[in-house]
Amino acid sequence: MKIFHYSLGFPPYRSGGLTKFSFDLMKKQVSAGDDVALLWPGEIELFNHSVRIKPRKIREGIRSFEIINPLPVSYDEGIKDSAYFTAYGDEEVFSRFWDEQKPDVIHVHTLMGLHKNLLVSAKKKNIRIVFTTHDFFPICPKVTMFRHGKVCEEAETCVECGVCNNMALSRINIMMLQSPLYRLFKDTSLLKILRKHHRDSFLSGENEYNSNCVDAVESYKKLRNHYYSMLQLMDMIHYNSNVTKNVYERFFTLPYNKVISITHSDIADHRKSRNFDSHFFRIRYLGAQSAAKGFYILKDALDELWKEQQNFRLDIHFSPTAISDYMKVHDRYNYEDLESIFDDTDVLIVPSLWYETFGFTVIEALSYGVPVIISDRVGAKDILTDGAGIVIKNISSKGINETIKDLTSMKLKEMNEIIMRNQHIMTIEEMIMCISENCYMES
Repeated sequence: MKIFHYSLGFPPYRSGGLTKFSFDLMKKQVSAGDDVALLWPGEIELFNHSVRIKPRKIREGIRSFEIINPLPVSYDEGIKDSAYFTAYGDEEVFSRFWDEQKPDVIHVHTLMGLHKNLLVSAKKKNIRIVFTTHDFFPICPKVTMFRHGKVCEEAETCVECGVCNNMALSRINIMMLQSPLYRLFKDTSLLKILRKHHRDSFLSGENEYNSNCVDAVESYKKLRNHYYSMLQLMDMIHYNSNVTKNVYERFFTLPYNKVISITHSDIADHRKSRNFDSHFFRIRYLGAQSAAKGFYILKDALDELWKEQQNFRLDIHFSPTAISDYMKVHDRYNYEDLESIFDDTDVLIVPSLWYETFGFTVIEALSYGVPVIISDRVGAKDILTDGAGIVIKNISSKGINETIKDLTSMKLKEMNEIIMRNQHIMTIEEMIMCISENCYMES
């Protein structure tokens, strides 16, 4: 099969769950004998604005094509000038490209940077188009639908979109981030420090709502309708969880869809029987210092619990702005560190306040036999076997406090035993087969 993927690019230029998923998927498809290519949004030129597609160096058997002068990639920083993000692009350029390449399937992983006419031209040629929902970008320009410390209550009306997006990146900044020069120097020490400082500030919410904005409700409604029209061109929507499906279907009536849980190539069945100390619990949090990820309500819960009982430790992998006595701070981790991390963990907690479309850390913990405590807004609850963990409904600091207070070594042991007996650890090969059969093939 000849499969074209549209994603943000290859690592290390691009990172995060979307990139990890799409890159792992492509590599496995190549190994299975498919003809696989990646189309990605590249440089935005200062003077020549014509859209072109240039072949680039093959990566691990994956053919690479850079779109020159794509639409801007806004990341999760927001959008101010919606007109700049909704240009249709030159349909003839894309039409010629599809005539040359003749793919069987186009698998779209994001609408960022994507001209609508790329899809329109493919649709006219009866090429099957599949979209995987990695985030909520078609609904919310800032991707998360999370502001003021909670899920946005005005998402349907777009009333707060102007305020939320007021600190969006400028055109010049976006052009720089999509430039070949940035790709070259992204991983230098200085840029890593600058990026970390920006992300820490961004995730903590320090830069939100610090200036006035003009009411632009209609502009954001038009932007959402533009993305809706692009979603309607898809032959299949692949939801990675029921959480994602439920959110999307609050806003859109979409074409054929299928919920298929996801995994990545570094997840394998490493389950092992574990023993637990009856007097001390090691709690692991693998998220960022982010309100959306639930870090602050977790901290509030454990601060209160620490006053009553000092029989636990929280392991984190970032330097918090305010550290508590029960915290143990570790360096950032890589996938090869997971075994040692989970060998030193009794329970993983994922207390997300936002709608987490999936959450790889949940299946990573389960793959090592580690019980989990998760919010009911975490998409990975789909794969959790009954009894292998605890799902907290209507997550709050009080709910976290009570759940951890009730933990015992016996309960953890029972969860570990259920994981060993009943928890399915899906391989990437299984996932690819499900996607191929349910999404790539016409029903």
